[in-house]
Amino acid sequence: MSIVETARSERTRQWLAAHDLSTEGDPDDAAREIMPEIRGDAELADADKLEVGLGLLELLNTYWVTVELRWFVNAANDDAIWATHWQAVRDHLEQAVPSEAVLYSLWVDWFEDISTVERAFAETLGRDVPALAEASDGVLRRAAAVLKVSGPVPWTLKYPVYTAAMEIPKLRPAVFGGVLYSYHDVYGSLEIAPALELLDRLELPEDTEHLAELRAELEKGHANRHHRDAAPPG
Repeated sequence: MSIVETARSERTRQWLAAHDLSTEGDPDDAAREIMPEIRGDAELADADKLEVGLGLLELLNTYWVTVELRWFVNAANDDAIWATHWQAVRDHLEQAVPSEAVLYSLWVDWFEDISTVERAFAETLGRDVPALAEASDGVLRRAAAVLKVSGPVPWTLKYPVYTAAMEIPKLRPAVFGGVLYSYHDVYGSLEIAPALELLDRLELPEDTEHLAELRAELEKGHANRHHRDAAPPG
């Protein structure tokens, strides 16, 4: 079930055994049972609760662990807790197969929440922009993964990142994916003129899937598919 394991996994296994808890069965059901126990363990300091919770994410790789971790990290209001959490997120996204649970959490929780999107986007990609040209394969994998789920990120935050990322040939498909899903996402943020300019500067093959349709919709003045569909006729 796990995609990435560290020493945290073994520590979490030991904690589970000590509390007679098991990860067997449905991962989400296990997460819903175990995470409140971790958060409520009075014998663990906050930093230790985070470590055990992150270990459980390694073991289960399921979305509900990320939900409870987000509650915990936000409630802790501790820079050290935040730093540890975001480093773990970056590690997950740099794997050969980025964690779908972590990506989904980033998309629907951290990026859709106006109170957390700025820091979450900076922590997962924005602050790495100056070094992208010399980035490792792992960082480029993380960048591509984040770009593709960046639809809800406010355009003013992500446009400079898009323009920098498109200078890296490996990231151009992911930049296109970011623009595409900014249009398709219910909460997508997109400005038409700079988006059209980006599409031209990406220099993608004209037969790129969805490229012609997206350009046509933008040229009609549609910044979001859902707003277009909801518009009254005439």
